[in-house]
Amino acid sequence: MSIIIIGASIAAVVVAVIVIQNIRYKRAIDYRIRHSYGSSERIDRDAPDRLENIALLYEREKKLHSECDLVDGITWDDLDMQSVFLRANHTDSYAGEQCLYSSMHILGRRGDDPVLSSETADFYDKNEEKRNRVRKVLYSVGKPASAYYSIEVADDAESRALPHRFIYPLLLAALIACPLLALILKSPLFMLLGSGIYFTNLIIHMFLKSSFESKLDTLSAVGTTINAANSISAVVPELSGGVKESLRKLKRSSAILNILNLSRLMVDSGDTVLLLTYLIDPFMLDFIIYDFALSSFAKRKEEYAKVYRFVGETDCSIAIASYRRSLSSYCVPEISEGKRMSFKGIYHPLISSPVPNDITQERNIVLTGSNASGKSTFIKSVAINIILAQSVFTCTAESACVPECGVITSMAVRDDLASGESYYIREIKYLKRMTETVKQGRLLFLAIDEILKGTNTKERIAASKAVLHYFNDADCMLMVATHDVELAEAFDGIYENYYFCEQLDEGDIKFDYRLHKGICRSSNAIKLLSVIDFPEEITDAALAELC
Repeated sequence: MSIIIIGASIAAVVVAVIVIQNIRYKRAIDYRIRHSYGSSERIDRDAPDRLENIALLYEREKKLHSECDLVDGITWDDLDMQSVFLRANHTDSYAGEQCLYSSMHILGRRGDDPVLSSETADFYDKNEEKRNRVRKVLYSVGKPASAYYSIEVADDAESRALPHRFIYPLLLAALIACPLLALILKSPLFMLLGSGIYFTNLIIHMFLKSSFESKLDTLSAVGTTINAANSISAVVPELSGGVKESLRKLKRSSAILNILNLSRLMVDSGDTVLLLTYLIDPFMLDFIIYDFALSSFAKRKEEYAKVYRFVGETDCSIAIASYRRSLSSYCVPEISEGKRMSFKGIYHPLISSPVPNDITQERNIVLTGSNASGKSTFIKSVAINIILAQSVFTCTAESACVPECGVITSMAVRDDLASGESYYIREIKYLKRMTETVKQGRLLFLAIDEILKGTNTKERIAASKAVLHYFNDADCMLMVATHDVELAEAFDGIYENYYFCEQLDEGDIKFDYRLHKGICRSSNAIKLLSVIDFPEEITDAALAELC
């Protein structure tokens, strides 16, 4: 009796420990969900390491759009959009992360999208209780590495099938039949044969499992995503009408995937249960269930695409709402028609203490100004906000009105040592892609920083004039920065002129980073040499050359 009492007491202690740990885990999640929303410090430090996986959805979707709808690689790098994405990445799940990344690349219309919208973001921002419940579900989905491939499973079902899949049911049948025959016929030979089959199956399972672990995990993530969609739909039925039919059609596949998930969960549940899996593994049940689930799921790939998108866009909408809260100021932009754009109090989203500016553009703009005065940052601010306006329905400004347009830049041009291309060759190739894209019939915003600075002054001015005339006749909105005052003067009245400048204060240079109407005719290149304590003989000699 005392042994029974001791055993029961130990069991009770184990159960109590498990329950307490579970409660602490849930409280930790609740705390994180409550305190991470709207935090400017909410940065996923591991996201840069999985960008290749995050980009998988975009790599699929970009094939459905023309070049002028996409933020191409050059523009993405010029504007440091990776950092902007990481700053806005307030997602809790892999699907939300992929949807956000793809959305920030695609500026073309996606059709009716009732889930991913500014209205959905507002809904979750105003409904804290529902938002927290949905985020718990999304957090349970998480961001496991294998899950990022789930959107490709149905399209790639055949290659994901296990080899010689018809053998596994036979191995299961043989393993069950031998002990039964041994009992019926009372033959030790069948029992010995059954033992041999058991260990053979165990070895086969161990070998194949290590080879196909990631595929098993990816299909398991599909089941987790479907379960999450069901849970989210129950919390926000008012936002789930478009996915209910797909969830109904996936019910059978989901049940099979849940069985697979249960077997996967057992493996991760501790040493005792892990020992139990060694007894179960020779029956090949997870392989048989995997094959059955894969076949069932492959027939429902359109339904899963809708379910995946529902989960991802729900997470993306909540992330947008959280990102908005984390900004010092933001607005929901108005989408205008025609070649007109205006911003009040626009600022760069990655600068901690920015200086806001106002701009209204109805004609192309030439932007002049001295070194380090803020020209490049301002152009990037405008280009980034045009992208954010059309992708996450948010601008870092007091108010904004932007047209539906593509965005192409030529800014951070560098020599390419690998290909042997010089700065100038790279620059004219960047500009050439602009001349080709404006022919595709969609309004574009073009941003050029220091146009054609890779060549001599005489040819630069001549070529730049030709380029500016070309774009003035095209369907685009151009903002170009230059140090060439002659260029600004030549297009005065054709283009609008704006500038940034500096102030000299007791031998020092101070910048106010304010945008002014007109042309900047001052220069500070030599003065900056003096400010950073260049040798006086150099600065004096440079000044003498100007006289």
